[in-house]
Amino acid sequence: MSMRKSPGQSINHGASPRQGREQGREQGRESTRQRLLEAAGMVFAEHGYDRATGKEICERAGANPAAINYHFGGKDKLYAAALHEAHRRFLTAEDLRAALPPGTPPAERVGIIIRDLLSNLLTTDPSAWQLKLMTQEMMRPTPFLDELVRVEIAPKSMFLRRAVAELLGQPDSHPSVQFSCMNIIALCLSQYLNREIFSRVFPGLDLSADGLELLTAHTLSFVTGGLRQVAATLPGAALPQEKP
Repeated sequence: MSMRKSPGQSINHGASPRQGREQGREQGRESTRQRLLEAAGMVFAEHGYDRATGKEICERAGANPAAINYHFGGKDKLYAAALHEAHRRFLTAEDLRAALPPGTPPAERVGIIIRDLLSNLLTTDPSAWQLKLMTQEMMRPTPFLDELVRVEIAPKSMFLRRAVAELLGQPDSHPSVQFSCMNIIALCLSQYLNREIFSRVFPGLDLSADGLELLTAHTLSFVTGGLRQVAATLPGAALPQEKP
């Protein structure tokens, strides 16, 4: 039986064989790129940038030796891409925007950011390459750190800086705002980096993901108290003082 086409109606028989082949090649390229990125993250996290080799990365990715140059333009750019991927897996600007809709009060925004920071740190497998790679980069910075800060870290930190700036009634460039943000981030990171030590020094505390709610509540209370003390020394702060 033949199919007639009525006026104004088109019949879509799907992609042409050529389009199908092109889509298949594109999917194959993306698959290879992702395998290289995943393998590179693991190898860089295990050996560091200097001792990692393109040969081992390609072997783990199941790719030919020329794949790194083809997909990334060399080992340097692959390492930079792995750093960016590691930070995005931990926290994205899109996640922050979704969690902090317009109109959210600044104190609430600070609380949400602290909760998300601790949640992402404590619920990620400590052996995951992204955390190992980021920790390694913090301890032994490479020349690629500047770009990571400019593209990933600084834009995300602005969510916290703006909230703290509103609370303290100061521009986000004010030293009190920047010191406060630095202290908040350091406090959250410390609870991850020193988790194995803290769990032994304070064995009664649950520092795993199961104890996240209590840890978050205490950290927020601690931070709020600190911000309140800072605000007391500044004009125009939005944090109310505690009642005696």
